[in-house]
Amino acid sequence: MNKKIDRHRTAIDRYSLSAPMQSLYRHNYLSGNFSLLDYGCGKGDDVRILKQHNVEIAGWDPVFFPDETKDSCDIVNLGFVINVIEDQKERQKTLHNAFAIARKLLVVAVMLGGESIISRFKKLGDGVITSRNTFQKYYSQQEIRNYVESVLKAEAIAVGPGIFYVFKDKIEEQIFLVSREKAKKNWQRLSYIGDPDRLAIKQRAFYEKNRELLDGFWRKCLELGRIPLNKEFTHSEDLRTIADSHKKAFRLLAVIHGQETFESATESRKNDLLVYFALGLFGQRRPYLHMPESLKRDIKVFWGVYTKAIDDAKNLLFSVGKKNVIKNACLQAYETLQCGQLITNHSFIVHRELIEDLPSVLRIYIGCASQLYGDLSQIDLIKVHMTSGKVTLLCYDDFWGKPLPLLTQRVKIKLREQDIDFFDYGDEYPPQPLYLKGVLMKDYMPNYSKQKTFDKRLQSFNWLDLSGFGPSKDEFDTLLLENKLQIKGFRFYKIAKSTNN
Repeated sequence: MNKKIDRHRTAIDRYSLSAPMQSLYRHNYLSGNFSLLDYGCGKGDDVRILKQHNVEIAGWDPVFFPDETKDSCDIVNLGFVINVIEDQKERQKTLHNAFAIARKLLVVAVMLGGESIISRFKKLGDGVITSRNTFQKYYSQQEIRNYVESVLKAEAIAVGPGIFYVFKDKIEEQIFLVSREKAKKNWQRLSYIGDPDRLAIKQRAFYEKNRELLDGFWRKCLELGRIPLNKEFTHSEDLRTIADSHKKAFRLLAVIHGQETFESATESRKNDLLVYFALGLFGQRRPYLHMPESLKRDIKVFWGVYTKAIDDAKNLLFSVGKKNVIKNACLQAYETLQCGQLITNHSFIVHRELIEDLPSVLRIYIGCASQLYGDLSQIDLIKVHMTSGKVTLLCYDDFWGKPLPLLTQRVKIKLREQDIDFFDYGDEYPPQPLYLKGVLMKDYMPNYSKQKTFDKRLQSFNWLDLSGFGPSKDEFDTLLLENKLQIKGFRFYKIAKSTNN
């Protein structure tokens, strides 16, 4: 007879939010507009932290908080619960129960792991017994997606490694998916002209008197790429009181800020929606019976009819499968951005913050990868392979703060096989420094000038071979010592000679 599993020992002390709760925060679900239940909350640290920030949340746990109620709420978090249940029927029942009480969405999070981890432990059922006498079922990313979808008969949307959202509210699902593909451009920084001298004296006085309200409306126009509906602009009633209508206000503002700015915003927004529709086709998402009103308006303004939008998205998605299209898009992006690393006929490496500035076909190519992996907010660099149908995600320790950040994780996503491989650096693989980081940066990014100066000095060393990936960390450290140099911050210093008394 097997020794009884100590399930209660799976609960750990947390001093910061768990990964699924951090995901909810990034996607604005902890804004106070949604009620939450942490289903299987363990010792309740997530609940405690969020209550301190006035988030409406409750917690239930069969061991630590068995008397708390499991009432219906907007969002249910099932974080690292089903992976510690050794009984497969109970595991499935828990998943069903959690989904049943979620009004809008269920969050499911599990531990990921391959054979290298599983082989360290004694097997039990479809999982293992850990050294603490707890059960652990390690999943692959695709395995947990398939499991959740087969049990709940609903689409599971990857938002991170081992973290998925399952929406019960399909309107909310569309709002989430559309917003995820929305380019977060700062139009005010990029192209905000604001020249009231373009107006006649009477119009200029009107603009100056109502500037805050009018500019807020203009920002909304740029955000949507079209004139907003009355209910899409918070202060619509005030605006219509002073300007009669949204259209009249828009005509005035287009003169001040420039019609070309609005046209650029329109093109950007249309591209965002094309990416959204194309990724829906890639994921074989079933057509929605109902759409948010704002999305209906987008389709009407930009395409006229839904079928035209889908046809355009199909054509764009189809082009992603053509090697020469991806190659040419990489070349175009490198030329337009004037940064990144282009490896001839092989790949293009770009920083995550620049995804929104890439050609639509590359955004879709990377978007297909993120559908398998999840949210890319914790990724630093993205490597687009031109011919092999792969995308590699690269994470570094303190990318912005170090002149030579070390690679901590590499994630290889094979789009054709829809497979993901994770490679962790530090223990399993030696961490590799990132040399000449400045080529991947734009001038507005943190420590840009310091990095460029550092890189220039680095390239001046005739004893340093930076071909390929460059020397390993240990090799580089040895070379520094041999040349009596050390790095402090973003500068090189000579090592002072020691004096022996």
